[in-house]
Amino acid sequence: MLSIIYHFYDKRIKDVLHLHRVLIKNRDMKSKILLLIITLSFGFGSLFAQSQRIVLFEEFTSTTCGPCASQNPAFDALLNQNLDKAVSIKYHMSWPAPGNDPFYLDNETENNNRRSYYGINSVPHVHMDGSNWNGQPSQVSQGRIDNEYGVASPFEIQVQTELSPGEDTIFVTTLIKATDEITTNLVVHNVVVEKYLHFNTPPGPNGERDFYTVMKKMLPSASGTNLEAPMSDGDYVILQNSWALDYIYDIDELAVVSFIQNNLNKEVFQAALSSEDALTPIYSLDAEVLDVDNVTATNCFGTLNPIITIRNNGQVNLTSMTIEYSVNDGAVQSADWTGDLAFLETAEIQLDEIAFDVQELNSLEIVGVSPNGSTDDYITNNTFVYLFDEAPVLSGSVNLFMILDESPEETTWELTNSSGEVIQNGGPYDTPGMKIEPLDLSTMDCYELIMYDAGGNGMCCSNGDGYYAVIYGNNQTAFEGSDFGSLDRNQLSYDPVGIDETPVYNDLNIFPNPVKDVLNVEFNLLETSDVDLKVYDLLGKVIYENDKGVNQVGRQSYNLHLGDLNSGIYLFKLNVNGQTYVKKITVR
Repeated sequence: MLSIIYHFYDKRIKDVLHLHRVLIKNRDMKSKILLLIITLSFGFGSLFAQSQRIVLFEEFTSTTCGPCASQNPAFDALLNQNLDKAVSIKYHMSWPAPGNDPFYLDNETENNNRRSYYGINSVPHVHMDGSNWNGQPSQVSQGRIDNEYGVASPFEIQVQTELSPGEDTIFVTTLIKATDEITTNLVVHNVVVEKYLHFNTPPGPNGERDFYTVMKKMLPSASGTNLEAPMSDGDYVILQNSWALDYIYDIDELAVVSFIQNNLNKEVFQAALSSEDALTPIYSLDAEVLDVDNVTATNCFGTLNPIITIRNNGQVNLTSMTIEYSVNDGAVQSADWTGDLAFLETAEIQLDEIAFDVQELNSLEIVGVSPNGSTDDYITNNTFVYLFDEAPVLSGSVNLFMILDESPEETTWELTNSSGEVIQNGGPYDTPGMKIEPLDLSTMDCYELIMYDAGGNGMCCSNGDGYYAVIYGNNQTAFEGSDFGSLDRNQLSYDPVGIDETPVYNDLNIFPNPVKDVLNVEFNLLETSDVDLKVYDLLGKVIYENDKGVNQVGRQSYNLHLGDLNSGIYLFKLNVNGQTYVKKITVR
């Protein structure tokens, strides 16, 4: 079973830092932004202790590759002699012909993603700590491992894995602690591997029967999880992921390799192999305000009924805490919580309604104070700030536009008025693809639209590239969403007279339509804007995307080469600084 863990402990006394951290959950409820405001600032390698590095080797190989079979045995033997110094991940490729490596076919997308990340064009090929060295497995020596092992790391990593009672899901908890000043945004990757697989009959034509640390799944995806800077010595994050097991050969060989990488230069700063052993908390008394729910991304009611989640990150059980909360620096309300949470256990707390004057941009601040009637050892995770906008004022016809993902039966929605009455609802649906629902907004009022996903994964991205948008007036977008978990809530005001949103572009021309080869898109930008163009098929899959980045004011002209598409109807979507235009196009 999973038996190896690397704990790296900083033995030096920490400098005292005065920190204040604010967790901000952005308005589309997709992510959290970590801001650390510090009173002392040091660069890498300054006054802080660093940690023992574990070296990461990422190999690109294949069961159809003759040189792989020649070089892998010695390389694997060397790695097995250095389990206290190095970990590895093996990505299997689709070449040489016939390209039927079973480990590649198990997860084509993420094997290819990692190949593209490094620009791999030959196998076998190895990257050591990302960009620090690359070459063939036969070029990896004990001296090379020792030299890299001798380079200190600014992080400690602990990784714990646990299987569900039915052994059909793996749960991964990763604790990352900074032991030096971090000034660059990084990415954390958690990669599920099978540590060792033996086949009596070779699964590929190169004759290999023994395979080590085969990549099975990257959590939550090949993009990893952002690790926001700055961080200081003693700061930490806890990441929790899970995966419903698929294409597993030996469940007893499951493990997770975690590593921290800089996407700008591809350098890897630290790596670790998982264990089933419990994580070791960093602080004794450490309560975190983890999340807030039952809030909307836009608001016109002028009230909130927040539900917050707290988590015990400390060694001692958390039995009480006071929650203080306010909106827009207004009057502070408080709630007292009591319970009994062990390390990493969570609790939901329903807070009383809070009223406020709606502003263009609003801020809900939640602070946990006096855990167990005492002072928190790590106050930087006690504050959570949720930002939300004033609800848009819509007029004219209003439509709910949806691209349903591959599980349309999971999608439902409801529209309520200011009295909380459900005046319209829809779903579940039978078929993926495009769906337009006119919204019945006949009177001036404040409304709330709630999108539900029974699968808990929104309309994107595990079951396809679905999304929804509320479109009104002259094809203007009030708000949109896709990767929202179980539900997404937005409020909107309706005024039959209305005030049109100030456009950021005009004079849009899309031609020819029908199109045979090149679709031309032309328009005027009225202000410097981000421009993104996508084409969807009717099943909601993105089959063309071109993110043009920031564009300057003036006439814009783009050519979309669609000649490789099958004949049929598609959906073109233009997004300019959040203003969306959607149009059906026909490819002949």
